Amino acid sequence: MRFAPVLIVLSLSIFYSSVSLADKVGITVDARKTVKATGGGDPRILASNTSIFRDDRLRANSSGNAQIRLIDGTKIVVGPNADVKIDDFVITGQTVSKLTVSATRGAFRFISGRSKSSAYSIRTPNGTIGVRGTAFDVTITPQGTNVALLRGAINACDRSGRCQLVRNRCDYVLIGRRGVKQDRLNSDSLRNRSKSLFPLLVNESNLNRQFRQRGSGCTVKNARLAPDRVPEQQPRNIFRALFSPRQPTENLNSPERSSPERNSPEPNSPGSNSSEPSNSVSSSPEPAAQSGGAPASAGVPNNPGNGNAVGNAGERFSGGSRGNSANAPGQSSDSPGRSGSTPGENRQARNQAERRNN
Repeated sequence: MRFAPVLIVLSLSIFYSSVSLADKVGITVDARKTVKATGGGDPRILASNTSIFRDDRLRANSSGNAQIRLIDGTKIVVGPNADVKIDDFVITGQTVSKLTVSATRGAFRFISGRSKSSAYSIRTPNGTIGVRGTAFDVTITPQGTNVALLRGAINACDRSGRCQLVRNRCDYVLIGRRGVKQDRLNSDSLRNRSKSLFPLLVNESNLNRQFRQRGSGCTVKNARLAPDRVPEQQPRNIFRALFSPRQPTENLNSPERSSPERNSPEPNSPGSNSSEPSNSVSSSPEPAAQSGGAPASAGVPNNPGNGNAVGNAGERFSGGSRGNSANAPGQSSDSPGRSGSTPGENRQARNQAERRNN
């Protein structure tokens, strides 16, 4: 009979141990500073591989950090000054049919697992947060529940049932007394305050890789998800003006028209030498077109443009003239190979003169 009390104690110990093992919902992956657990199991300070039970209440000091993974893959980071409790946890195989997390103060991160989105619910003093395949940070302050969306979407509702669907990464929502207010973490009014409001966004190097969400990029100014604006055309036009080849317009009356290349006689025209270009040049630009329209000679190569039907220098016409004029090099009856006002030299006439002299 003396062994009866001992057997009763052992039986009760085994019973409560089995109950505790049945209520185990997760494990601590890593823990730093001071995070205490009470309620679901014996009071304890969390460390690596510490078991987490249903109804555990997790409290952190001002520098506390505990990273917890639940059975269905849900991840929770208990951050500075957090007070988080796992209320409901109904296991169905490797998933949960119901998981409710209550938070009353401080900062924490929630990353949903492989269970259905309808199974998750986050309760705060200001309202509820519905989860849709989501990762987000929460900080509870006297002003309300501040939420930073890092992935997926959430449905934020206040205590009156007014809800706001938040679906863009880096969106911010405040659930307060005046309802649900939405903004961007990098907005001008919030960007400088986001780093202090969400301490888990500042530096994720202290977090295990599976708990990181690259949230620090949400406070960068260019993280805005607004529609892209049509780029201005002015810089592109300047680029073209600087680096694209220019297409100059050709002026028939410009001095460039009288260059040696343009004024050389055609290879098949009489009086020209097909092997060498003509040496006849003009010392002055061509005269402007006469009033009343373009001259009859406009557009004709090697034409002085004086309105008369004259040809290339050295070309013989039926009247005996050789296409000379007062303003163009050519050959006249008085001085072979020269014009009256412009010095010029005709190669054929010069060769004939040299043969006569010889």
